[in-house]
Amino acid sequence: GPAAYLYISTADAGPANPPDIFKTGQDLSDLLSSILRIDVDQADNGKNYRIPAENPFVGRAGARGEVWSYGLRNPWRMSFDRKTGDLWVGDVGWERWEMLYRIERGGNYGWAVMEGHQSTHPEWTRGPTPILPPVIDHSHAESSSITEGLTYYGSRLKELQGTHLYSDYDTGKIWGFRYENGRVVDHRELADTTHRVVGFGEDLAGEFYILDHTAGTLNRLIPNPQPDQSASFPRTLYATGLFSSVKDQAPAPGVIPYAINAEPWSDHAIAKRFVAVPDQLAVKVPGPNWTFPQDSVLVKTLFLDQEEGNPKTRRAVETQILHFDGLDWNPYTYQWNDDQTDAKLVDAGGLEQTFEIVDPNAAGGRRQQAWRFAGRAECQRCHNRWSGPPLGFNTPQLNRSVAGAANAVSQLEAFAAMGLLEQSIPLENRPQLADPHDAAGDLEGRARAYLQVNCAHCHRMHAGGAVLSHMHYDLELGKTNMVGVRPTQGGFGLHAAQVIAPGDPFRSVLLFRMWKLGSGRMPHIGSTEVDLAGVRLISEWLETISPATARETTGQESAAKLRAGEVATLERLQKSGSVTEQTELVNQLLSSTSGALMLLRALDDHKLSALVSVVAIDKGTEHGDVSIRDLYERFLPPDRRIKRLGTSILPKQILALTGDATQGRKIFFETAGVNCKNCHRIEQEGKILGPELTTIGKKLSRGQLLESIVEPSKRVDPQFVTYLAETIDGRLLTGLLQSKDEQQVVLKDAQDKLIPIPLAEIEQLVPQQQSMMPELLLRDLTAQQVADLVEYLSSLQ
Repeated sequence: GPAAYLYISTADAGPANPPDIFKTGQDLSDLLSSILRIDVDQADNGKNYRIPAENPFVGRAGARGEVWSYGLRNPWRMSFDRKTGDLWVGDVGWERWEMLYRIERGGNYGWAVMEGHQSTHPEWTRGPTPILPPVIDHSHAESSSITEGLTYYGSRLKELQGTHLYSDYDTGKIWGFRYENGRVVDHRELADTTHRVVGFGEDLAGEFYILDHTAGTLNRLIPNPQPDQSASFPRTLYATGLFSSVKDQAPAPGVIPYAINAEPWSDHAIAKRFVAVPDQLAVKVPGPNWTFPQDSVLVKTLFLDQEEGNPKTRRAVETQILHFDGLDWNPYTYQWNDDQTDAKLVDAGGLEQTFEIVDPNAAGGRRQQAWRFAGRAECQRCHNRWSGPPLGFNTPQLNRSVAGAANAVSQLEAFAAMGLLEQSIPLENRPQLADPHDAAGDLEGRARAYLQVNCAHCHRMHAGGAVLSHMHYDLELGKTNMVGVRPTQGGFGLHAAQVIAPGDPFRSVLLFRMWKLGSGRMPHIGSTEVDLAGVRLISEWLETISPATARETTGQESAAKLRAGEVATLERLQKSGSVTEQTELVNQLLSSTSGALMLLRALDDHKLSALVSVVAIDKGTEHGDVSIRDLYERFLPPDRRIKRLGTSILPKQILALTGDATQGRKIFFETAGVNCKNCHRIEQEGKILGPELTTIGKKLSRGQLLESIVEPSKRVDPQFVTYLAETIDGRLLTGLLQSKDEQQVVLKDAQDKLIPIPLAEIEQLVPQQQSMMPELLLRDLTAQQVADLVEYLSSLQ
């Protein structure tokens, strides 16, 4: 590297799972998970090398001076740009992301608190410098083992001069981009190969070579003479030839309808499914992983009732197609027209459409339902080679009876008889998923089937979930890493939170995340509506699990006391005839997340009077705690729901506005509801609960300033990490950690008050992912006001 120093990359020295077993990623006292920088031309202090004095952690107590940057999981190749001096490192990810970093002096790249942008262990201790994001990341839908390359300055491929190249070991894809003025430009896929790319090399002329580890060959890229043939891809559902009548969904010859046992939640939609394999070929079924012929197709059309529960108002919304190219299942989505005669291909990025649904349970009898046509990359988050075979076309789903010519027949036997399956599947090899909505079925079987079809494709080993819970139905419950296990992504304000708190739905994060909207909602993709029937099913199942099965019992006693008090409060509320008392009792329940869940369940079960229901919804939707507000947001019409980043709050539009710094200063110091000065100081004005901002414009760009306001929890400076203290009597106290000794812990809360807590009263003290800064500061401001605020902060030089 520069100055002839040697740069060395190290990984975390642990297995793939569990992640970072030595917790070395954020630890500067060892040499792991780091980029090291040493001078090998000189010896010093008994070592055969010297530590450069300008290394960032030289002289820091407990830190190794060799560390140049840290927080890397498994760096795989690194290179210097010989013209700019930029150091690039590819970091092989864990379950969800592959990252490419531009390494900075003292940079912290997050592992294992973060995996790229994804939170993994928010309660783990962070290093002394802020976590920096990757320059580029790829989800495991398209990459699973990144290989860093080089910046090309040769002459053979003139169109690639100045392009930084990198690849993926598993997929063989090769990408390139240019890095200009701190931004990635012209980022694109250059080649999709079958090579196992383990490294890049360069000759004296600056030409690069690609090393295939498996084949043991050196390879070069050449221009592709084949023209782009994407224009010939069918742009309408009619053009696919899959239906003899698109309008009637009548399949063409060779296209076979099929049914499954457990329908995934699709935001109230009803599905029809079809399968086709080419020519006279068949699906091979030697075991659980079936083999499909190239050009096999799976089709699903989704319908919505325009009047809730009335099939006569049903309309087609979307047809999804999976096409098998011999290696991968490629997703395509078609949007139906209003005439219901055909559907057109949706662009790769996806789109959104809003439908008005007549619903007697909605405010005013109607609700606006937003429908997301997923982009192809979104589809591949679930439908990829790491999630296994197609999610709905397998033995457990297809093992059921269907209508035959005269009577019901086995669907699997019918498929074998017609030649769709190469052979009949033996009876002993026919597992079957339960129907989650069959009230006569076994409760645990139904619940496990629900988790299988809605959650297990991500929440299983190596499938991209940042949570170590494994939710496939055929795994013994005690081995799922859910029962009695503290959640790695935070407790959302639930006292003694567990992924599954046996016997107690109201401190089970699994249920909480199903019941809410907003950040942390599950399913994470493919749904924006709460499945109330699914919530009820999982809640009833959780109540039947014995508390004796819990792995962790910390807080159970205090949680039981808290729950008894909440039950008593709810019973008083249901009996009360006083509006004043009702409001007081609603507020008591909403003072804790578990109480808010209990109140919500009574609301959903119609066990509250009309007046109390109105009070509960009003108080819940206006609550100051985002974890509680998100539970009640679904009761609001869309125009009153939170305008979240990426939907209604559009950073590019705000940044395109011309801001007025003078007006922005007034917003900072004077605007009610924003109250920036209550936590931040500029020069001598304001408080210092949060970072001092006198020269913030030197440190952050306008885009970074806006991001820090809209998403304050995305990057938290280590000295401003919020801590949660759970006490033995069930209290949850949060604040910045001011001090900790053998007698007590002192937190500073959002009102700048010190909270001393005797150490003997604390059950757990853990750092939190969420910033103390509220997430929704901008909700009552106009786009111009936000632009003014950003302009003022940017002017602070």
